[in-house]
Amino acid sequence: MPHRLENEYGLSANELLDAIDKRFRAKVTLEGAVAEVHLGKHIKKVKEASQIHRYEVHDRDGYPDYTLWISEGEAPAYRVECKNVRDSDEAYREGGKIVAYKVETQKTRASKADASSRFYGVDQFEILAVCLGKKTHDWTQFMYIQTKNLKRHDKYRKKKLAVMHPVPLPTEPTKPPWYNSLEALLKDMKNE
Repeated sequence: MPHRLENEYGLSANELLDAIDKRFRAKVTLEGAVAEVHLGKHIKKVKEASQIHRYEVHDRDGYPDYTLWISEGEAPAYRVECKNVRDSDEAYREGGKIVAYKVETQKTRASKADASSRFYGVDQFEILAVCLGKKTHDWTQFMYIQTKNLKRHDKYRKKKLAVMHPVPLPTEPTKPPWYNSLEALLKDMKNE
């Protein structure tokens, strides 16, 4: 039975996938969706293990991808933004050696009335989940950090996040403020 999108666009699943594969912007959008779906699967497992009480998925402009509740009730709620590391040729280097990956925390476009609107506010989400799939080819692999530990924008220090941030390599030991486990990050946040 054909998928609904095959019927809607009059193309086979293979033709749709080929169309995405041949178009850079479509592939970038797909990679963002892939990272979000894998993060959602992980969050679901965290909930099934009773490490969070509930979660919501959001697909709205200007709002983080997920909200997590550690316990019953409305507080505390942690908003989670999902991003991919930058492409394979982009990384932080020392002496030609890659020492960290890069993640960009900037929106696609800014409001004409406010040039700073392209930058994420320091209060827009509490957790950044960074998918390492573009580098490791394992789209289930993430690194996590609290927003309060991310660098601030040079021009808008009090309100906005910097555009680029280093992400530790998965081959190196992970230590706070970065975590390779959402569960460990949430545990430390709960104990703060």
